[in-house]
Formats: sequence, C-alpha cells, structure tokens
Amino acid sequence: MREQLQQALEQVQQGKTEQTAEVVAQIKALPRTEAGVFDLSGLEDAVEIKRMLYPVYAAYETECNKKEGYADILQQMRVLDAQLQENYNMLDAAVYMDMSLRTLMYISQEIYECYRELMDLYKKNVRRFIQVFYGEGGIRPGEVPSTVAEVLFIGSLMLGCKEHILLAEKYDIFYKGFMTDDREK
Repeated sequence: MREQLQQALEQVQQGKTEQTAEVVAQIKALPRTEAGVFDLSGLEDAVEIKRMLYPVYAAYETECNKKEGYADILQQMRVLDAQLQENYNMLDAAVYMDMSLRTLMYISQEIYECYRELMDLYKKNVRRFIQVFYGEGGIRPGEVPSTVAEVLFIGSLMLGCKEHILLAEKYDIFYKGFMTDDREK
C-alpha cells in the first residue's frame, strides 16, 4: 500500500487527483478502529502510510468528490488528536503535526469551518510540542535535529511557515540556525 500511496501523493502534487480514485477507494475500505479512525496497526510502514494517506484522501475529496468526505477526515483528525493528547510523546506528536499540516494543504479554504478546525488542531500541537520538548533541559531552538521526531517537527514548522499557516517571524528561531533559506542565496 505504501507504494500506491506514494504514487497517489505524487499524482496529487502534479494536479492529477482524479487518477487517485482507485487508491482512495482502497483507503475508504480500510478497517476502522472502534473510535472510527483507519486501523493501520497491522501495516509495516504505518507511520509513513499515515503521513501520505490523509493528504491523498483530502485532495481527492476536494477535487473529485465535492468535499463530501471532509466530515470523515475531520472526525478522524479529532480522534487522532484526542488519542495523542492522552499519551503525548515526541514521535507521535511530530507525525500528527506533519500529517495534519499536509492534509490541511488539500482542504479547501472555501469550507472554512473544516479548514479552520484542522488548522487550529495543527497549531495547538505546535504550541504543545514546543512547550513540552523545548526549554529547560530540552531541545534548544536552532539545534540540529537529532531524532526522526525532531526532523519531522522542524520540517512541519518550515512547511507551515512557507504555506503561511504559521508566522515565520515567530517560528523560524527553531530552524533558522541550521537551515539556509533559498531567499538568502
């Protein structure tokens, strides 16, 4: 499934969303947990699959399905957020932020309530991640990331700033020290 999702994500990024219909049908057919989220526990690359699955699903719903799946996407994001808040750890938080931001990028701003709710979930987790993992005795802003979670978090911040979801002036302190900006070249 990972390869299919990777190909579907590439098609979405190229604007060929209608070609992902078969993959989205497989996504919708995935088993669900009692809480109603896709059950990816039996899959080998569950983290990578989760990071690709929701953006592909959102892009398809936006471009090809008249945004009918937005309620399902948002409900799953709420549940995933609630589960994360119960057992907050660095890797799960970073994966959730990356996944929710990349999903948000394909949610239509015209359906403002959905777009705004997902953006608020993303921003809430950015603030909590910084509060929990940066500061006294934690990671120092601007340090080179040393874990997968830190890399995902920094990447999410950079993309969030690039897409104007986060204010670069506020968050660039976390990546400015070790990343070169294309505008500086």
